[in-house]
Amino acid sequence: MRSIIFCTLACWLLTVACRKEEFQQPPHGGPVPYNDTARYELKSLLGMTGHKLFYAAWQKSNLNTILAAQGAAMRYTILAPDDAAMTAAGYTNAAIAAAPVEELDSLLCFHVIPEYVDTLALRGQRGSVRRKTMLQDNTLVEYLNGVGSNVPFIKPYTYKQFLALGKDGGLLVNGRNTGKGQPMYATNGIIWPVNQLLKRPTESMLDIIRRDPRLSIFSELLQRTDEIWQTESMGYYERGNFKGLGLVNGTEVVSDGFFAPTNDAFKRAGFNSVDDLMALNSRSMPYFNWDTFEMVNGFVTDSLLAYHAWGRMYTPVGAFGTGNRSVAMFYSNDLDNNIIGDYDLTSSNGGNLPPYPMTLEFGVSTAGQITVKVKGSNHPAASITEADINTFQGPLHLVDNLILSNKVQY
Repeated sequence: MRSIIFCTLACWLLTVACRKEEFQQPPHGGPVPYNDTARYELKSLLGMTGHKLFYAAWQKSNLNTILAAQGAAMRYTILAPDDAAMTAAGYTNAAIAAAPVEELDSLLCFHVIPEYVDTLALRGQRGSVRRKTMLQDNTLVEYLNGVGSNVPFIKPYTYKQFLALGKDGGLLVNGRNTGKGQPMYATNGIIWPVNQLLKRPTESMLDIIRRDPRLSIFSELLQRTDEIWQTESMGYYERGNFKGLGLVNGTEVVSDGFFAPTNDAFKRAGFNSVDDLMALNSRSMPYFNWDTFEMVNGFVTDSLLAYHAWGRMYTPVGAFGTGNRSVAMFYSNDLDNNIIGDYDLTSSNGGNLPPYPMTLEFGVSTAGQITVKVKGSNHPAASITEADINTFQGPLHLVDNLILSNKVQY
């Protein structure tokens, strides 16, 4: 667990709900009536509800001071776990009384969004929209575009929540149904009751891949190909493919989703071990060209697994490089052709290139699992066996088949 976590005071940054590369859909749905209960400020209103444990944590924490520092005009969205959720997570009255204030600050800040997100806002979007919380980790960094700019700047990493309305009208947070609690309106924001404590990610995708026995073949493949690349390049060139699964240079988070191939996925494709995959790689190994002083070739398995990372290795490249990369942090409720079927993975780079459209299509198996395949591919679809594993980068989904295009031959 990261030890240096603080709640941001950078109000101007956190109030930006969606940057250019984030997914935003046109409004749909009609007006939603609600009873105006906005007579009390957030903390007072929370104290009048059944969220006694979350309220107790607020009272002991520094959240009052943190919110006051944002200014009186700021409005917030509080995702408030009920008492059953707090108790299930170990936050009883006794535990809260014994908890360090810093721990409670982190807990609460992860449940606070520094913008007003009501039912109308959620119905005016299609799929989930990323909302930044009040919680930052100053041991991690990410690149963010400035307001009105396509130029990325390095910033401390901010934890996010992805909010949407489910088909039953319940609130979805990071792909998970958090109940159908009705929002409560305060003078300085809104409280959404949720039926679970929201757990912030504490690992990168690579951390999970390395420790999950279901992903041992993929984990060892990454390790062996990275070692070969490092040896062949003599450390001069960084390997691009799959580097974003870990923390780049030890601290940088590259946001995206990923479909991790399980051991069963490899075995169904005829690869029963890493040795089988390395035999495939032996057809064309990367090497250092001393005449051009550059690395030549990649690994065959990079092409084999390209569409597990949305096919980004095939992004169009022109004289001015690629288009601007769009983040594909899609949780299970967003893996729907009606929601992201026309999503562009990169922009047109000012009209210099065609945009790179969504490469994948989604469905539902007879067993009720979400399926994913390359558009137009004759290969069988992969089923997501576990979805929405929350990581620093975004959602990690485990799949039971390789996601292959018709161009793949092995």
